[in-house]
Amino acid sequence: MNVEKIRRDYFPVTENYVYLNAANHGPPSIPVQEAVRGFLLDWDRLSRNGDKRTAEACDSFAKLVKASGDEVCAQPNTSAGLAAVAESLSYVKGMNVIVNDLENAANLYPWMAQQRKGVDLRIVKGVNGEVRLEDIEKSIDDNTKVVAISHVQWLTGAKADLKSIAELAHDHGAHLVVDGIQGAGGLNVDVKMMDVDFYAAGSYKWLLGPGGAGFLYVRDELIESLVPSVYGYRGARGGLEPKLKNTAKRLEFGEPSYLSFVGTDAAIKMFLDIGVSDIETRVLKLSGLLHDGLNDLGVTMVSPSSLEKRSGVVTFRTNDMDGLKKSLDSAGFIISMRALGLRISANYYNTEDEIALLLEHVKQHK
Repeated sequence: MNVEKIRRDYFPVTENYVYLNAANHGPPSIPVQEAVRGFLLDWDRLSRNGDKRTAEACDSFAKLVKASGDEVCAQPNTSAGLAAVAESLSYVKGMNVIVNDLENAANLYPWMAQQRKGVDLRIVKGVNGEVRLEDIEKSIDDNTKVVAISHVQWLTGAKADLKSIAELAHDHGAHLVVDGIQGAGGLNVDVKMMDVDFYAAGSYKWLLGPGGAGFLYVRDELIESLVPSVYGYRGARGGLEPKLKNTAKRLEFGEPSYLSFVGTDAAIKMFLDIGVSDIETRVLKLSGLLHDGLNDLGVTMVSPSSLEKRSGVVTFRTNDMDGLKKSLDSAGFIISMRALGLRISANYYNTEDEIALLLEHVKQHK
């Protein structure tokens, strides 16, 4: 991977800033900007082809996560995708759903809402920033309908062993529902290899697209079992006698933000051209350098240090957090301060020199 060429040709923001904030919002890229401008010109020519181009974006996401096109549908964001799953599954009183206390609200509230149907919500406690398989195992039983978890935890960066969790869930007849917004784009996602049932991801973080687009993967065998409580013209056919589509598109609703899907499609095609495996290798190399450097400096690590738990998200604390944040802001770093500490999220366009420079600032404020 020619990082300098990628920075020069695709990411002009790197000329003026050290952008280490993919876990919050991805930076704008030239391919995305050009795609969005082109769509606006097409709109002016009354030839925007929004539905076709949204379908193309879904196909691109399907390639990214190694799924078929029929298993992916368009959603406005991650939250909507997860909620669509939660509201389309069937429940009987006495069933339970397993979540955890590290999740973003996007993967909590849809399941909390099912309690009105008599569903028991079981909350697994995270330990040292991660959700342990053995703790899920203590909560699961044959009445478990869903295990809901993030691929990568948004505050700690802990990467879940989705394949092992899927095996556990399926042994009990449960579904694995994954919030993938901190995974897709930064990691090499293979939904078939991981054996997940549902995987939702929004456009604007590691996928580097505009806000307003999202994708939902649904395992093929589960599609026709999903009956959404409400549905729209994009999910059904038949006029006054509607019939739900026999693809994941049955969970689509109304007209999407075409511009958002056009821009995100351009970003995903950029990933596919560069190579998803190479991107993951690059992301994990940079986060590894950051882990090693922070450990050497003796700061308090929030993110798990074990190699198998690492992702592109690294969170830590020092004794002078305010001073460190001010120092980094004044030096042109784009980062996030979160409740648990300073969150750094380097992507493939970042460099080893930028990580070294960050560590120098940490050294002055540890």
